[in-house]
Amino acid sequence: MNLVNLESVSHAYGPKPLLSGVSLGIEDGDRIGVVGRNGGGKTTLLGVIAGEVVPDSGRVTHARGLRIGYLTQQDLLDPGMTVRSLVLGDLAEHEWAGDQRVRDILGNLIGDLDLDAKAGDLSGGERRRTALARLLIGEHDLIMLDEPTNHLDIEAIAWLAGHLSARKSALVVVTHDRWFLDAVSQRTWEVVDGRVERYEGGYAAYVLAKAERARIAQAAEERRQNLMRKEIAWLRRGPPA
Repeated sequence: MNLVNLESVSHAYGPKPLLSGVSLGIEDGDRIGVVGRNGGGKTTLLGVIAGEVVPDSGRVTHARGLRIGYLTQQDLLDPGMTVRSLVLGDLAEHEWAGDQRVRDILGNLIGDLDLDAKAGDLSGGERRRTALARLLIGEHDLIMLDEPTNHLDIEAIAWLAGHLSARKSALVVVTHDRWFLDAVSQRTWEVVDGRVERYEGGYAAYVLAKAERARIAQAAEERRQNLMRKEIAWLRRGPPA
């Protein structure tokens, strides 16, 4: 059974629909990169999948007990809470300090931060890295990331790609970082004109496949135009009754 199913989902902000009759599913272990023009519906698609956005029509179903970790582009951290409370919650120091996975996440994302600093005193980039660390420490069946590489340096981006590739969670990620998409995704969804076009492979495979689709479509259109010209010429010759 799929983790998430979308059936004939449509949603619009204003007169132009961002999603129109979209049907798709996310399976356990899927690694999906989402691409498309700015404002074309990528973030809306993630919100609908996560259950944060209620579509205008259609149906969204989640597997029972599904655990979703969702990193949005918005800063949702409580400014009065400390980095320690936000990321580690009630874990005692001896609990997380003895966990190599947790130490790895902390060291690569927020190793330069004071754990007792208030979120409201952090820069935008520091808050972003804090939110990402909090998400990755949790256990999830589906991880959804909207522009996760923003405010990360090259080393942190490379670490994040390796970390996500090693996890068993399904992954859906929106990013403009083409290298990152190739590193973490095995399928690509392009949100375009309200549709979601699906391709196998990462970003490089998507670019090649899209070019091939365009070539095939152009060849088909040329054949159609040639046939139409022949039909018109035949009509003009005055075919016998």
